[in-house]
Amino acid sequence: MDYRGPGRRTLALVLALIVVLSLLGIGTSTAASHGATVKRAAGSSVNITASTGFAFSPSLISNAATNSSFLVTFRDGDTQTHTFTISSREGYVIPTSDTPSQLESFFNQYHPLFSVTANFSQTVIQNFTSPAKGWYEFVCNESGHFQNGMYGFIAFGESPPSNLSVSAAYDGPGSAVFIIVGTIVVLTVIAIVLGFVVGRRRGALHEMAPERLGYPEPRLPAEPAPPPRPPKG
Repeated sequence: MDYRGPGRRTLALVLALIVVLSLLGIGTSTAASHGATVKRAAGSSVNITASTGFAFSPSLISNAATNSSFLVTFRDGDTQTHTFTISSREGYVIPTSDTPSQLESFFNQYHPLFSVTANFSQTVIQNFTSPAKGWYEFVCNESGHFQNGMYGFIAFGESPPSNLSVSAAYDGPGSAVFIIVGTIVVLTVIAIVLGFVVGRRRGALHEMAPERLGYPEPRLPAEPAPPPRPPKG
């Protein structure tokens, strides 16, 4: 006889909860490891990499040389085109709520201090004359990249203010991967729950009849009781 004891549905729900929490834990631990990287610029040069997940590495650069020929080595480590564009407005944080058109208008008003473009796996080396002491924001000027967290700050002759922070997007699998994995998990949970329900019903159909187990067969409510038998004798 198939087991029909309690706990099947509870077990299915617990299993589903474990799967969901495991996925959340993996995503959270990985995302937490993605933070702003700080680099103390050495002399008059800096190496910048555009990473997957709309991020610059490093994203906070301090003590870059002032009033000098400053060399930038910009590498695109992503599959998309990126720019390294330094704002010319000193001490100003561009609102992350700015749309691509608003960002374009900003750079039309404040012409970039420096800007270079690199394609997938390309490395571009250029120099510019660094400004006097101060700090500036740099962004990727490709449409939508800044809004996804692709920005950072560079300080010439000083450290960036302590209240500056960079909340770059998680540089892991794209949304399509999570959609596929999530769909598989949901379908698996549904299959497990349906399997428990169907198995429980089938088990009920194959149970032994009460009379075969030594118990009297239950009577239907509408069935009249048989007349008493006359005594022997």
